[in-house]
Amino acid sequence: MRHSCCSWRAATRRALLRGGLVAALAGGFIGSARGQVRVLFVGNSFTHGAYDPVQTYNRAAIIDENAGLPPGHPRYEDPTGSVPGPWSGVAGIFKKFTTQAGLNYAVHLEAISEVTLQYHYNNALPIIAQSKWDGVVLQEQSTLPLPVARGGQPAVFVDFATRLEQAVHAANPAANVYLFQTWARADLVEFPNQPYSGSTVDVMTQDLHAAYYQLAAANGRFAGVAPVGDAWLRAMQAGVALRDPFSPPAGRVNLWAADNFHASKWGSYLSACVLFGRLTGRDPRTLGAAEQAAVDLDIAPPAATALQNIAYQEVFGGTPLPVTLTAFTAQRLAAGVQLRWATASEHNNARFEVQRSTDGTRFATVAAVPGRGTTAQPATYSTLDPTAPATPLYYRLQQVDDSGAASFSPVVAVAESNPAPGLFPNPAHEGVVLSAPTATAYRVRSARGQLVAQGSLASGAATVGLTGLAPGIYLVEFQVEKRWVARRLSKL
Repeated sequence: MRHSCCSWRAATRRALLRGGLVAALAGGFIGSARGQVRVLFVGNSFTHGAYDPVQTYNRAAIIDENAGLPPGHPRYEDPTGSVPGPWSGVAGIFKKFTTQAGLNYAVHLEAISEVTLQYHYNNALPIIAQSKWDGVVLQEQSTLPLPVARGGQPAVFVDFATRLEQAVHAANPAANVYLFQTWARADLVEFPNQPYSGSTVDVMTQDLHAAYYQLAAANGRFAGVAPVGDAWLRAMQAGVALRDPFSPPAGRVNLWAADNFHASKWGSYLSACVLFGRLTGRDPRTLGAAEQAAVDLDIAPPAATALQNIAYQEVFGGTPLPVTLTAFTAQRLAAGVQLRWATASEHNNARFEVQRSTDGTRFATVAAVPGRGTTAQPATYSTLDPTAPATPLYYRLQQVDDSGAASFSPVVAVAESNPAPGLFPNPAHEGVVLSAPTATAYRVRSARGQLVAQGSLASGAATVGLTGLAPGIYLVEFQVEKRWVARRLSKL
């Protein structure tokens, strides 16, 4: 069975093709009359790397435009909580790739921690708007492109990405300007009181994808999108990377760093592989198991080749799919979980398979619903999962066409049916209040599994002191009937 990228990704890709971005989707830079391609990476710590070994990797081989600027300068590289510049990060890995591929690339970096494209426009325009650039990569702050309801400011993202594109092209009309689509953040999904709490990384990726690709479709002067965030999700769906950094199945890499926010060395490596394929037009799989950046970063050969393959699939292997999915919801009812979805059009659609998971990773088919074959008319579907257990659940659709080719929808989550144990506040500093619907036992474990506290909630609630615990992530486990239910706690 052939698997491809999600329907919402393919739908946007089809829209881009209709909009005349065929060349942008298919290749990289055309080249340079100088014989050397000069590329500038513009962004923040998602580009320059938040931690070593990535942050300063291969820094002697690139030019950090902000290196050596004094404190107080608007482009000063504050080393607080980090290593002193010059920095390199994803740009340094990208440069290593081009060198090994025999390509003559001069790589420059204009990246400042935590800032937006608006900040770059206001403070770094003399660097960005130069005629020497053959290519410029624009990476926006991680939440700004999100919908307003999720805390984003998409209009600001569109405004200043467009202003920077116009400034680059005013200096060099032949320059290629790319958008660096960022990844979903585990901290915004897994922790309470966050924009995507109770949702999934799939949904956040979908929102980021929509923002970047809609801008590229609306403004044909962009050369295209480097789908880094989509590649992260593909790696999770393929079982190469962890979906939940707190429940790590063996043999999968964690694309997030310890803060569940920035990229780990594996996440940065995948990001660079996507950019290498997107900007140069070269197949990242040709880098191979002995690729030098992976060796230097202590990334095992099987992981390196798996990430190269994911990048190849995302950049070059995305085949338009036969169904445009416009909605997919799951609702717990007394009789089970009700699934509903809608399509805008279908082509040779044989069926939908409803798949359920208890951990968001391993899915099993629980129902099959016939498709409408070929139709240009909107269609709606629904089915009930009457055997759904009371635990938290995850659902996705596997769409199968007449040839047997298959694709997956984004994942939707359903909460458990009974009142759940909880804790407040989270994150917590000196103490946390544990609560449960009935009297129960509890225990607190460190991220390594060490038991650090235990007791009972005789009246259904208790305050647990945290002053003796080191900052970090802990698991609070409640005994519910004959099983233990875990909740994540962040200790400040």
